[in-house]
Amino acid sequence: MNWNFTAGDFQLRLPVTDEDGDAVYELLKDASRRAHLPALPLDVSAQALDDLRRWALRFQSREAACWLIEQQGQLRGRIGLQHINWMTLSAQLWWELDDDLALADMQQVVPAVVAFCHRELGLHRIEVRLRREATRHLELAQELGFVHEGYLPAQLEFEGDSVDLELFSQLAARV
Repeated sequence: MNWNFTAGDFQLRLPVTDEDGDAVYELLKDASRRAHLPALPLDVSAQALDDLRRWALRFQSREAACWLIEQQGQLRGRIGLQHINWMTLSAQLWWELDDDLALADMQQVVPAVVAFCHRELGLHRIEVRLRREATRHLELAQELGFVHEGYLPAQLEFEGDSVDLELFSQLAARV
């Protein structure tokens, strides 16, 4: 199975940790690009390399996957799966995007990733969990066809605060 693929004008590929660390750091050093997810800020470039190494290990154990979203050789974002549950055939989708990546761009990327998850991985349910105050990303999830199922109050604790998460999902088409 090839985990690298094209989605419209974008190439999605698994990162190569030693080569991609600096580009990922440049993308994610702006904390606003991760604010919709409970995630620690990247303060130094070594953190990006550590992050990529963790994703590589999680991929090897088949519990997660992380793709770089590239356009004409430029890193535009990351998208991935986590908490892959092979018993229930479900996973959580997440993304981190540069500020210029618009709905039209994501309409190329996200359906391709979701189709890959359903077709190639056999997953039935794809969830997106976002912070309640992340308006841009909440709207993006709905515009991309995810169904709002509700919210999860105090779903987790992050930096001493309880975090409420909005829950969206897409199910595989029944054949």
